[in-house]
Amino acid sequence: MRNNRPCFVWRFVSGQNAATYTTTAASEREARLQLPAGRLVFAARIRLQEAISRV
Repeated sequence: MRNNRPCFVWRFVSGQNAATYTTTAASEREARLQLPAGRLVFAARIRLQEAISRV
């Protein structure tokens, strides 16, 4: 079964403790829900590509 929703690696930076957080999710909202509460600044969204299989 194939998931039609694109998946991304999301990166955020915390200005409070100079930490970088990375997570995988389909949307920014889903990514933020996986991270600790606090003020995080969006830094990057990197699309993950599925491997193409040939038959």
